[in-house]
Amino acid sequence: MRRLALLFGAGVLSLAASLPLLAQGTAGKGVPPKGPLNTLDDIKLALRGCWKWPPINEIQTGMELTVLLSFKRNGEVFGARITYESANVSPKERAVYHGVLLEALKLCSPLPVTDSLGSAIAGKPMRFRFNDNRLQRKA
Repeated sequence: MRRLALLFGAGVLSLAASLPLLAQGTAGKGVPPKGPLNTLDDIKLALRGCWKWPPINEIQTGMELTVLLSFKRNGEVFGARITYESANVSPKERAVYHGVLLEALKLCSPLPVTDSLGSAIAGKPMRFRFNDNRLQRKA
């Protein structure tokens, strides 16, 4: 599989989609998306379904990641770059989350997008946020 890394300049961001994936309960199970996807919300839900939280025994602090993704017309991931990650995370834990991110991107690519959505999203960077708060104290 070709390397999933493409750098985007700050001025390229023309479409921003937020995907707050808040951790709930136990580690999820990644599931490939079912199509056809026709809206940005469909893309967010598909990515949520592909994400599999790391096992709780492999993490100490939890982590927040913001990822900049772009897709080809056919829904294949064209570029991916982490633009933010929590600073207080060990290198070992960071590697666990990076592995989970790569697994989710492999599982989700290509997204089963409709022709019209594929044309609309082709090459346009979108931001997605993953926030693992399973270890945070509940109020």
